[in-house]
Amino acid sequence: MIVIFIAAGVLAIVGAAVLGREFGRARLPPAQDGPGASKPEGCENAVKEWDDARQKACNAKREQDAAQILATDLRGQVVAATAVHVALVIAAVATYAAAAAAIATVFGIPAGIVLTGVAIGLTVAAAAALLVLIGLTASLTAADDDLLLKIRNRQDWDNRVADLRAAINRTCPVERAEAALARPGPC
Repeated sequence: MIVIFIAAGVLAIVGAAVLGREFGRARLPPAQDGPGASKPEGCENAVKEWDDARQKACNAKREQDAAQILATDLRGQVVAATAVHVALVIAAVATYAAAAAAIATVFGIPAGIVLTGVAIGLTVAAAAALLVLIGLTASLTAADDDLLLKIRNRQDWDNRVADLRAAINRTCPVERAEAALARPGPC
């Protein structure tokens, strides 16, 4: 019988982790693709690709900022769920102790029975809070993975912008390069 309860507990924990991670992934917006490694040919192609790369770098920054906000929000939820779980565990342990103390006397047996029922309820609530905590932690892991992907994507676009800026300086006449590089950025 104990083996069945342990197996059910393990299945519940694994299920909460898997469902939490998949739920976390499902909430994530898709990331734009990173830049290619092509080299522009000629001044005008370099300027055109530079403008496009600057816009995509802005998009990548916005995606990174949104991913950071989501990860930060999930961190706060994990902290709150941890606090609830710990409070429920402490309350259950204290109630079990009170029930044991009440049962130690003949007159306290009815109170001990009631307190044991309350303690069992608190234990079930603590177990449910643990499953929620595991699910939120798995969602946070998915959000952190997404954040890292978007940070790398932004860095790749920033590097592409710098490479194309160098290509403009290398391939364009000075006046054309200065005019192109003086335009304000899209973000």
